Amino acid sequence: MNKKNLFLWSLYDFANSIVLIAFLFYFSQWLVIDQGKPAWWYNLALIISSALFIITAPIVSKRIDAGKSKIKGLRFWSLLAFIGYVVVSLLVMLSGDAEILVTVLYTLSTYAYLVCFLYFTPMLNDLSDGSDRSWKSGIGQGANSIGQVFGILIALPFANGITLFGDPGRAQALLPATLVFGLLSLPMLISYREDKISARTSKIGNSSNIFLLFKEVFSHKALALFFIGYFLFSDALLTFSNNFPLYLEVVHGVTDTTKSILSASILVLAALGALVFGKIADKKGNLKTLKLILSVWCLIFLCMVLITNFKLLVPLFLFAGILYGPVWAISRSLVGELSPQHLTASSYSYYVVAERFATLIGPMVWSVALIAMGEGARGYQSGIISLAVLLVVSIFVLNKIKK
Repeated sequence: MNKKNLFLWSLYDFANSIVLIAFLFYFSQWLVIDQGKPAWWYNLALIISSALFIITAPIVSKRIDAGKSKIKGLRFWSLLAFIGYVVVSLLVMLSGDAEILVTVLYTLSTYAYLVCFLYFTPMLNDLSDGSDRSWKSGIGQGANSIGQVFGILIALPFANGITLFGDPGRAQALLPATLVFGLLSLPMLISYREDKISARTSKIGNSSNIFLLFKEVFSHKALALFFIGYFLFSDALLTFSNNFPLYLEVVHGVTDTTKSILSASILVLAALGALVFGKIADKKGNLKTLKLILSVWCLIFLCMVLITNFKLLVPLFLFAGILYGPVWAISRSLVGELSPQHLTASSYSYYVVAERFATLIGPMVWSVALIAMGEGARGYQSGIISLAVLLVVSIFVLNKIKK
């Protein structure tokens, strides 16, 4: 395993999380709170970008499995995502009344951002073997979490007063984070070298029909069950994560500074948890460790509904951070463990599709709860209860896996 490649791969995970957290944290609040648009506008952008991704991902991953080269595609789609987010950032700063155009461009940029992971995620199998896959996945996930902390710290001064040009406030937070994302992505995009074995053209599993490819991937029962379970628990956790800033604002009246400090603390703990539990999972078993973590998450969601005092919830949020990072580190490793060797990229594409499908269905469930119960504390509590139910069902599905 090339240690330089592992470093570059982790650095890219660090970089892409910077722009992710900036838009998740500040674009959502700019659109809903500053511009006064309903919350479903933001969730609709997630739904449409996810739908586009779900439609095209199997076709792209089929080409990756056939050709094996990943870095060229990663370069192309990273450039598109960077350009798109730069344009969105500039429009937010300069055209406060162009919400429709900005939301459409944000949707397309997010789609390009998602496609990057079809090339990036399968690289894990090139960088590791079965004995240390969760550990190295944890390194990448830890870098991702620390990158989100870095993104928050970069954006906060601009959101709180530093004005480059245009409208002040949250509108200023997006461009700096996007530029840093582009800068820190360059080492991976320029210097990463695929070995000749992984990059050569392969005819194995190169089905001529995308539906036959889908059938072949899901003919492996353990892998199919994992994807179903992953869809459910990622649905729960990602939906809550995407709406966490709005939850803090609406339910607890938390300031942007407090949100940023709390989120940064959670993400640092998520990075630590990804490393520690990645090591534990390599020794005790990925599936067993994952089910234990998800069981604890069910209790965490229940406590969030029952406890209304923000000061009492802070330790719970921090504890949840420790268990957030490992979910993705272990899940990513499990795909590599369960997937057939000749369908690695296709299997990882369905893994990313399952995650994106969660941001297709999850926002719908969340929005229904808010519409039915109102965009206040009761609505958000109802949404959290529905997410806890999804976690319980996901654990039931994972219990069916026999490796």
